[in-house]
Amino acid sequence: MELRVLRYFLAVAETGSVTAASRRVHIAQPSLSRQLSALEKDLGVPLFTRRPGALTLNAAGRGAEAAFTVVAAPATVACLLAPFMASGGAAGPTLHDTIQAEPSKVFDTLMHSDADLGVSTTPPPLPLESAFLGLVPVLAQVPADHPWGGRCEVTLAELVTEPLILMTRSNAARTVVDEAVSRAGLTPAGVTETGSSAFAQALAARGRGVCLVTDDSRFGLTELIVRTPDGPLTVPLYAGWDAVHYARTALHELVDGLRDHCTRRTETLIGP
Repeated sequence: MELRVLRYFLAVAETGSVTAASRRVHIAQPSLSRQLSALEKDLGVPLFTRRPGALTLNAAGRGAEAAFTVVAAPATVACLLAPFMASGGAAGPTLHDTIQAEPSKVFDTLMHSDADLGVSTTPPPLPLESAFLGLVPVLAQVPADHPWGGRCEVTLAELVTEPLILMTRSNAARTVVDEAVSRAGLTPAGVTETGSSAFAQALAARGRGVCLVTDDSRFGLTELIVRTPDGPLTVPLYAGWDAVHYARTALHELVDGLRDHCTRRTETLIGP
């Protein structure tokens, strides 16, 4: 691709109009339109959604800028995708936007939307290409003045003696908590359910119990790793994408960046 053609593409992307872009790059509008059409023909995909008087980048166009849309559960957006973006992410591909969906619906949403990548707690189905991103700790969070406030971890047996604030059963963190408690033959002293991890943390901050979430702490809460007979309580994360995606190489780079970020966060919390 010639640099001048890339300059034309960027001008159209930034102005949203061939007319405005032609003025910016000092080229006649018909010539710019031909250059843009030739670029799309060479790449084999349209780069813009065309509406009367306006052009907006579609998924392929965003891929040309190495920026992608990711489908994920709200907790994954909060504990992985948003911190990844805030930290600068990978040196190359980055995130353009997120679409939030329940974990069980992430990959179905991916295959029926304009998104490029899905991240969920279950492996993606065929024919999607997939990668394991890592393990996300399920954190017990309590106010600083709680008796556990000065600790770094708590055992499962200790945990069930306190009122628990858990996510609803569609949430992966709730699933692993329930499974671990059942395997250990334990019964929680009491359970409050909520569909929002932020609200679970707010309830914990008010002294209503110990919340169990994968999110980073809010409201001054202290984080504790939950130790079980099988090791720390964690949730797996998987990425899935179209195996013939037009920007497959860039997606691989993005997945590598997400995996590295996930690994660093987990090692910070529970060690290598």
